[in-house]
Amino acid sequence: MQSETLSLRISKAESRALRERARRERISQGSLVRRALRAYGITPEADTKSGYDVIKHLIGRNRGGPKDLSTNPRHLDDYGR
Repeated sequence: MQSETLSLRISKAESRALRERARRERISQGSLVRRALRAYGITPEADTKSGYDVIKHLIGRNRGGPKDLSTNPRHLDDYGR
């Protein structure tokens, strides 16, 4: 992929918010802006699939396990050991 540089003016508050969000997500500010452009449908990669889209065909496929696995404390007795 060939890239270009884009310069734009944003407010100090926007810059601070962008910097903080990128720091929190441990990605560059440029990566965060590219992600936002894809989410807004601006880039050709807008058809990038979400995590849900990737695994949705697997949801509900597991049969035979306990139906209350995530809510019954009995199943969590040795969790973390």
